[in-house]
Amino acid sequence: MHFSKKIHFYFILLLICTTIMAIAGIRGFSRLAPAIEEINLHNTRSLYYAEQMLSAIAVKKNINDFEKAIQSEKANITEQGEAELIKKIENNYNLAFKGNIQKEEEIINYIIELSKLNRNAMKRATIKAHQLSSVGAWVIVFLTIFIWFLGGLVIKSIDKSFINPMEELKDVFQKYNQGNKLRRCPKQAPNKDFQNIYDAVNNLLDKLV
Repeated sequence: MHFSKKIHFYFILLLICTTIMAIAGIRGFSRLAPAIEEINLHNTRSLYYAEQMLSAIAVKKNINDFEKAIQSEKANITEQGEAELIKKIENNYNLAFKGNIQKEEEIINYIIELSKLNRNAMKRATIKAHQLSSVGAWVIVFLTIFIWFLGGLVIKSIDKSFINPMEELKDVFQKYNQGNKLRRCPKQAPNKDFQNIYDAVNNLLDKLV
């Protein structure tokens, strides 16, 4: 029947939209967590190396530990501005360890600035995660509303193309059994398939009268 193709089309479209929503949601949120985790991992390492440098120059006065920490930090650069700060530290730390108080203060300030830079990057990553989560949630809400709308169309189509015509046929036969020999199906059916059924039923009842 032709109306069945229409119903099948709506159901297939509904399934496609549901699948797209599921894939979009899963893909978006599955990408979000690892990306944020990777950013925070690098920034956490940078903070650790900055703390190691600060301890080496201000507490331990150990240039070897300081150099190990700064080399590790150089291999972990991820944020804009880190390379410049590290360069400034490299150019001045020898004088700081030789007793130059002014250079030591400068190095400490550079390290603090380096730490702030990485903390700010972590804050931005968190804000971005919240924003992406919010966008993803609204996309899912929109798709859910669309699917509900499409589902309503499917139900309406089923009612119009199948349920209502079947109710009409049921009422015709019930009235006939109750003694109403003049009750007939409407001349106009909602689709071609039921039009043929209506015409056949009406012709049959006309012959039985």
